[in-house]
Amino acid sequence: MSISANFNAAANSITQGSASSNAMINAAPPDQQPFLRAQEQMQREARLTDLVSTLMKKLDEMQSKITGNIR
Repeated sequence: MSISANFNAAANSITQGSASSNAMINAAPPDQQPFLRAQEQMQREARLTDLVSTLMKKLDEMQSKITGNIR
């Protein structure tokens, strides 16, 4: 599996959220649901940011090792 396929799979998993989170939000009082949805969205965005940051760091490390091996 390629790096992009792995990234896309992880990103899709994060953006879809979990069934338990969606069930919890739907079970909450109607006046709290918008707040909970916004909070869940912020958490998903934070996880995506962490994913991209980690991927970029690993790619940089990999490129540095390749450059070091060429020398």
